[in-house]
Amino acid sequence: MKKKTRKLLLRKYTVILLLSLLSLLYLYLGDWLFGYGPDNIGYIFNYLLYSASEKLTAAVLVLCLIVPDTVYWIRGTQPGRAAEK
Repeated sequence: MKKKTRKLLLRKYTVILLLSLLSLLYLYLGDWLFGYGPDNIGYIFNYLLYSASEKLTAAVLVLCLIVPDTVYWIRGTQPGRAAEK
C-alpha cells in the first residue's frame, strides 16, 4: 500500500508542477504577444500577494495542500473509503 500511495502522490505533484509551468509559459507568451516584454511578469508578481491577509491565506492554503500529503507519504496509507461502498 505504501508504494501505491507514494506513487499516486508523486503523480499528483508532478501534474501540479507541470500545470504550473504551463501556466507561467502561457503568461510569458501572452506578454510577449502583446509587447510587454519578459520583465512584466516580475512586475506583476510584486502585486499578487500585496497585503498580510493575502499572504497568510496563501500560506494556509499551501499548508492545507502539503501537510496531509506529507502525513500520507510517511504513513503510507490514506483514509479509508468504507463509507462510499
